[in-house]
Amino acid sequence: MKIHFDISHPAHLNFFRGAMERFRVEGHEVFMTVLDRGALLNIARRELQEIPLFKSGRHRGGVLSIIFEANIIKFFRLAVFYFRTRPDVTLSCGGFVAGAIMKMAGRPNYQFDDDPERKNNVLLERLTATALYFPPVINARGNIMTYNGVKEWAYLSPASFRPDIVMLKEYGLSPGEYVFVREVSRDTLNYMNQERDAVIEGIISATKGMRVLLSLEKKRDRALYPADWMMLTEPVKGIHSLIYFSRYLISSGDSMAREACVLGVPAFYCGGRKMAVNDYLLSTGLFYDVSPAELPAAVGKADSTLTERELFREKREVEWDDLTALTVGLVLDNKDTDR
Repeated sequence: MKIHFDISHPAHLNFFRGAMERFRVEGHEVFMTVLDRGALLNIARRELQEIPLFKSGRHRGGVLSIIFEANIIKFFRLAVFYFRTRPDVTLSCGGFVAGAIMKMAGRPNYQFDDDPERKNNVLLERLTATALYFPPVINARGNIMTYNGVKEWAYLSPASFRPDIVMLKEYGLSPGEYVFVREVSRDTLNYMNQERDAVIEGIISATKGMRVLLSLEKKRDRALYPADWMMLTEPVKGIHSLIYFSRYLISSGDSMAREACVLGVPAFYCGGRKMAVNDYLLSTGLFYDVSPAELPAAVGKADSTLTERELFREKREVEWDDLTALTVGLVLDNKDTDR
């Protein structure tokens, strides 16, 4: 089979990594189309060298780039890609543009999303997807299906990821002695209304006296943070190990906050977006949705030993679905009925 993965965010690349590798090893032709967004192209080229990569469009931040480069131009580039490769099936995370191409071609496409708050996107996904999969934060109906867990579990479950303490040596760090901070750009639709100064002040106040690893999406903002913070340069080798061994994580972006949580690490999300999938994780006792002003007091709750983190992950391995197996099954179990 010719299997196409449409990737527009680093988290999507991680989500499908296990499925792509499994299909490739089993002899299927695997392709990926990747949006030129931040370091995403370089990450994809470096980490999945065996899989042919096609640039689908561009995302430079700002509304115009999102509308024209990341959607309209992407549509035409994906159309060219389709006529050149003729994939049998497409998989994506919220990839309604790729879904539209496949639907017009009469080919199946399976989409994953975890953000029902973006109602217009969900409508387009429903219209273009053969099936649309969500965590249990929305009612299953029509072509909307649900699974147990969150999408970050696909690549951070014990079956997919084992933390490597060697990754700390490059930074001269020991487990639990540092904080991991993630700051996302406000040039995206999700976060362009975020108050930058309030977020920065809250994060700095909450990490006084701590060593800090800083993952900064907008590098030109480096001067706004303390000079002794260690800034990571993407692509970061072993980033999830760096998160796992941190004392806790603070993030103004939702994706990395959820990653920390499913690793068993206390995660403090201060981005201000209200999301059902984040609420779903509140019951774990490791995900905190707080305002920047609340951060200094909230981080006092951070208390998680490495043993507790592994027990947390083992428990979720029983409760949550194997999303790589789900993805592979969607393609192989339906390869005859969808054609």
